[in-house]
Amino acid sequence: MELTLDQALQKGIEAHKAGKAQEADRYYTAILKAQPKHPDANHNMGILAITINKPEKALPFFKTALEANPNIAQYWLSYIDALIKLDRMADAKAVFDQAKSNGAKGDGFDKLEQRLGASASPKAITRDSGLPQDQLQTLMGLYNQGEAQQVFEQAQKLTKKYPEALALWNLMGASGVQIGQLDQAVLAFQNAINIKPDYATAYNNMGNALKDQGKHEEAIEAYSKALSIKPDFAEVYYNMGIALKDYGKEEEAIEAYSKAINIQPDYAAAHFNMGLALKAQGKIQEAIEAYSKAISIDPNDPESYNNIGIALKDQGKEEEAIEAYNTALLIKPDYVEAKKNLVETLKVYSPADINSNHIIEFDNEIKSKVSEN
Repeated sequence: MELTLDQALQKGIEAHKAGKAQEADRYYTAILKAQPKHPDANHNMGILAITINKPEKALPFFKTALEANPNIAQYWLSYIDALIKLDRMADAKAVFDQAKSNGAKGDGFDKLEQRLGASASPKAITRDSGLPQDQLQTLMGLYNQGEAQQVFEQAQKLTKKYPEALALWNLMGASGVQIGQLDQAVLAFQNAINIKPDYATAYNNMGNALKDQGKHEEAIEAYSKALSIKPDFAEVYYNMGIALKDYGKEEEAIEAYSKAINIQPDYAAAHFNMGLALKAQGKIQEAIEAYSKAISIDPNDPESYNNIGIALKDQGKEEEAIEAYNTALLIKPDYVEAKKNLVETLKVYSPADINSNHIIEFDNEIKSKVSEN
C-alpha cells in the first residue's frame, strides 16, 4: 500500500527518533522526489546531515525549507546553527538578522543573540538611514547565497547614497573579508563605528579583519573596545584568544578562552582552542581535558578526537591515541590528517594483531590525497 506524504513523513520521523538514519533518509528522500520543496522533509534531511557531521550538506536543505515556509522558527535556528558549526559567523549573524526582521522570536533566538553577539535587526539599525528594506533584504539574500563579490560591489555603491546605513557598512565589511578586500573591510567597519560608537559587533568584526591581516595588536585593541561596550560578549573573548595565541601569548590566550567559557559554558570551539594553547605550553593532560570537554559538547567533532590522539601519543599512550584517531575517522572518513597520524602511530605501536597491510593501505591513500591537492 502506498503511503501519503504525511504518512511517509511520520514514518521518517519515527525512524529518525529511533536512530535509524538510513531508514529515515529513505522516507525523506521519497517525499522530496514527489515534492522537492517539502519544508519538513528538507529540514529533517538537513538534521540528518548535521547528525553525521556534514553541516555543509545540511545548508541547502535548510535553505529550501525556509524558502518554502519562513514562519517556522526551528528552520531558522537549524540553519543558523549549521552556519556556526561551519564557523561562518558573519553568515550566521546575517541570517539571524533576517530571521528577526521576519518576526522570529523566542528563547532559542535570545540564546542565539547572546551566542552571536548580534546587535539590532536590520530594521532597527536602518531606521534613520533612508535605506529601503527591500534593497537590504535583497543584499542579505545574495550574501546568504555566497555572492560576496556582488554584495561587496553593490553595498559599496549604496553607501554613497545611504552613508548612515549601518547594515550596509556591515555587509560591505563582511563580504570584503570573504573576497580578501581586508583594507576595505576594516574601513567599512570603522564607518559603522563612526555612525554608532557603541557598536560592539562592528569592533569585533573589525578585529577579525585586522587579525586576518596579521595585525594582531590592532585586532586585540579592537576586541578590547568591543568588550568595554559589551563585557559579556563571549565570541569576542574567543576571537581575542585566537589573536593572542597567534601573537605568541598562550597564557593570555588561555585566559581569554576561559572568560568566553565562563560566559558560555557550552562554547565547544573555545574549549577546543584552549586545548591548542595548553598543548603549545606543553600542558598535555590539561589539553586533553579541554579537548574532552569540547567533545562532550559536540561529540561529532573529528578535530577534537584527532588532537586528543596527538596529545595521547605525546604521553606515550599509543593504544588510546589509535582509538581516538579511529573515532575521528568514523566521523569523517576522508580526514587525511587523522589518517596520517594514525599511520605514524601504528608504525610505532604495532602489536601482533595489527595487519601491516592496513598501514600500507592508509599510507598509499594519504599519498594519493596529497598528490590530488
